[in-house]
Amino acid sequence: MNSQAGESNSGAAVRGLLLVLVAVVVGVLLLRSVDDPDDAAVTDTTPPVELGDTIPPATQAPTATTAAPGTGGAGSDTVTTVAPPATADPATDTTAAGAEPFQPRPAAEVSVQVANSTTVRGAAGRLTDRFKTLSYITNTPTNYVGTPLDRTRIYYQPGSLLEARAIAGVMELDADNDVFPMLADTSAVSDFETPDVLVALGTDLAE
Repeated sequence: MNSQAGESNSGAAVRGLLLVLVAVVVGVLLLRSVDDPDDAAVTDTTPPVELGDTIPPATQAPTATTAAPGTGGAGSDTVTTVAPPATADPATDTTAAGAEPFQPRPAAEVSVQVANSTTVRGAAGRLTDRFKTLSYITNTPTNYVGTPLDRTRIYYQPGSLLEARAIAGVMELDADNDVFPMLADTSAVSDFETPDVLVALGTDLAE
């Protein structure tokens, strides 16, 4: 009987000791959570502004703040990103992809009249025949009254600039310097037939 009572007392003592140890561990953990340095108040150590002191200029705030992955709430680390300055887009070609550049109309759709300003007889007719072989619509060759032109000039109706420049290329003329809008006064052209392109033949090409 006494041995059984002794064993019971020993077991109770061990259980009591274990309970005390568990209580101590729990108490320590609670104290650590209360004394967490992250929760300590932050003290502002900035000295007060005295009269005569200058206040430093404010710096530009970042444009955007992004939280670091996996964090949130108060006390979380943040990564600040500043947007780069806007830059103008490089110039781009406004021509639609696959679009063909402007092309002159086919020769068969363009009328041409040659006016000879020189004293070379038949020069306008011979040049007209050449345009016929190139499939142009040819008007009656005629004369350009007045002082002979030193250099052949090509005049075009509105909407026929590209065709006039193509004809200048055929005649080996300068498409930039020998091509002009149609004459406002065509009285110098005998029997003018309102062609798309008028070639005023000069002494440089008369033959």
